[in-house]
Amino acid sequence: MFRFNHPKEAAKLREKRKSGLLSSFSLSMTDLSKSCENLSTVMLYNPGLEFERQQREELEKLESKRKLIEEMEEKQKSDKAELERMQQEVESQRKETEIVQLQIRKQEESLKRRSFHIESRLKDLLAEKEKFEEERLREQQEIELQKKKQEEERFLLVKEELQRLQELNNNEKAEKIQIFQELDRLKREKDEQYAKLESEKKRLEEQEKEQVTLVAHLEEQLREKQEMIRLLRRGELQRVEEERGDLEVIRESLLRVKEARAEGDDDGEELERAQLQFLEFKRRQLIKLANLEKDLVQQKDLLKKEVEEEQEILEHLKSENEEEFRLLEKNDSVTDVTQVAQDLEKIKLSQYRLQYKERQLQYLLQSHLPTLLEEKQRAFEILDRGPLGLDNTLYQVEKEMEEKEELLAQYQANASQLQRLQATFEFTANIARQEEKVRKKEKEILESREKQQREALEHAVARLERRHSALQRRSTLGLEIEEQRQKLATLNSSSSEQSGLQASLEAEQEALEKDRERLEHEIQQLKQKIHEVDDVQKGHRGTLEGNAASSLSSSAEKSHLVPLMDARVSAYIEEEVQRRLQDLHRAIGSDSSTAAAITKNIEKLHNGTVQRKLKYERMVSRSLGANPDDLKDPIKINIPRYVLCGQGKDEHFEFEVKITVLDETWTVFRRYSRFREMHKTLKLKYAELAALEFPPKKLFGNKDERVIAERRSHLEKYLRDFFSVMLQSATSPLHINKVGLTLSKHTICEFSPFFKKGVFDYSSHGTG
Repeated sequence: MFRFNHPKEAAKLREKRKSGLLSSFSLSMTDLSKSCENLSTVMLYNPGLEFERQQREELEKLESKRKLIEEMEEKQKSDKAELERMQQEVESQRKETEIVQLQIRKQEESLKRRSFHIESRLKDLLAEKEKFEEERLREQQEIELQKKKQEEERFLLVKEELQRLQELNNNEKAEKIQIFQELDRLKREKDEQYAKLESEKKRLEEQEKEQVTLVAHLEEQLREKQEMIRLLRRGELQRVEEERGDLEVIRESLLRVKEARAEGDDDGEELERAQLQFLEFKRRQLIKLANLEKDLVQQKDLLKKEVEEEQEILEHLKSENEEEFRLLEKNDSVTDVTQVAQDLEKIKLSQYRLQYKERQLQYLLQSHLPTLLEEKQRAFEILDRGPLGLDNTLYQVEKEMEEKEELLAQYQANASQLQRLQATFEFTANIARQEEKVRKKEKEILESREKQQREALEHAVARLERRHSALQRRSTLGLEIEEQRQKLATLNSSSSEQSGLQASLEAEQEALEKDRERLEHEIQQLKQKIHEVDDVQKGHRGTLEGNAASSLSSSAEKSHLVPLMDARVSAYIEEEVQRRLQDLHRAIGSDSSTAAAITKNIEKLHNGTVQRKLKYERMVSRSLGANPDDLKDPIKINIPRYVLCGQGKDEHFEFEVKITVLDETWTVFRRYSRFREMHKTLKLKYAELAALEFPPKKLFGNKDERVIAERRSHLEKYLRDFFSVMLQSATSPLHINKVGLTLSKHTICEFSPFFKKGVFDYSSHGTG
């Protein structure tokens, strides 16, 4: 029997029992089933199961909360990344704004400088014009005065004779003064040319020293990298690669065991075999490391011994050098100086060998040997611990593999860096050889310039001597003075006037004698200085030849390196050589023209006014001596080539624009954007230019050689059409009826700054 304790059912039963209408035997099957269900519900209630259910619900809630938190974290990360991206965009826009502002300021400064230059030129022209007008008025006044003098009555015979003598005396004085001035100018020009030649020689010597220093620096870096690569020998690299392969095999077997264990198949034999294989690998590695340690210790002992020997040799050389230096102070001689220089070179070589050995020893003690000992200690520890668990063994294997890969990557990086350094060294050495050729040519040209200048000075001095002797032969002032004295004695003049005239004539005669003596003395001094300068220049020439021979010998020692330059670099070097030679030839031309000008100035002494007139006429307008047939095609323009300039993001192509206007030719370098800017600007001023076909801007392929070559031909055609339109346009300042034969480079540059040569256009790179 069991007891039912449900309160509602108990109350119902009590009521039915009280009523007596229901007995225990009168219950239906439905009532019995309900009571049984109630009993089963109460009997089956279990607090432990209810607690587990609640716990599961709590865990599900926690899991949902965790997922919600992870989603919120991911959203926060994405928002943070978006914020950083927006900040970077704002920063980049700010930098671009600063760059644009800087460009605007630069353009404003360039415009200010240009306007200031134009104003200064205008002021100079106006001042020159005023000066010429004053001189012209002065000359007219002088002519009028001369006419008035001619119209006046002649003075008495004595005064006329006295005036003639005074004029003759003044002429001789003027010629003497001009000769002195020419002598002073020759001295100044000689000093200036000597200083210029000295500066050129110093520049060549400094360039040679810089090239030698750069090549030596690169060679030292190359040797240091070669030392590091040599210490990490090929056998050790092969050992690292083999160990990495063994570790890869062990790792694969351990991963198979781990996968089998995850699937429920616990293969203990496979795990044990892999662990034993790993321990066997560590034993072999330990043996190799021990052998390698012995080799490194032997190498360390050998390096220490070599360092000590090099130190002893260096000390011995220094002591010998000090003794020779003391002997040199007692008796100076060229052979002793040469011996001391050779000893200093030996000391430098010994110091370099000592530094080389010390760097090797330092790298071995501080880097290579400690790394080897650390790896050996780790192998000992692993062997002492014995077989490890699956995860620990796999961790050790992967760690070893990472270390091997780092070693291999380090070796590859050192090898690639060594290759780059070697290429850089070869390139620099080749550049140095080309520079040596250029310097040799420049030295030859300097010698020819010295010879020409010396000959020009000698000719000028000889001309002055001939002129001075002719002046002495032509001078008859003494006889004229005696005749004048006789005439003065017969004249009916006052005694005071006669005594004054005699005193003035005697003083003038003494002054002329002193001037002759001073002129002869100045000529002799100038001759002596010319000979002294020749001696000094010969000494300098010998020094330069010695330096050139030493630099050529040093470059011959390094000629075993094969040059690795492409066609573009070779072309650039040849172009630079030709450009420098052209500059030197122009300088020679200017020097020869200077010497010719000296001779002409000595021969022509009384044409200062005419020269000033010609100078003013050249500055105001062009000479009309051109051929009228040139007006059929006055402007010739072409684009012969293009060059690559800049690096990285600033890399761009520049087109060489060659302009010929009548007999003037110049070249500018411009990039495509400058062409487009000129077209847009002038198209607004002159409507005729809108009909011209201008090559359009391309979004892609701007650095393709084929596109650039095609653009070069289009731009050349555009420029030719441009000038043909401007020469025929009535509104253009270049109209042929307006400019005519006065068309010049200045006219074209004033028309558009595109054709004006900038500061950097004198090199092969241009201004863009």
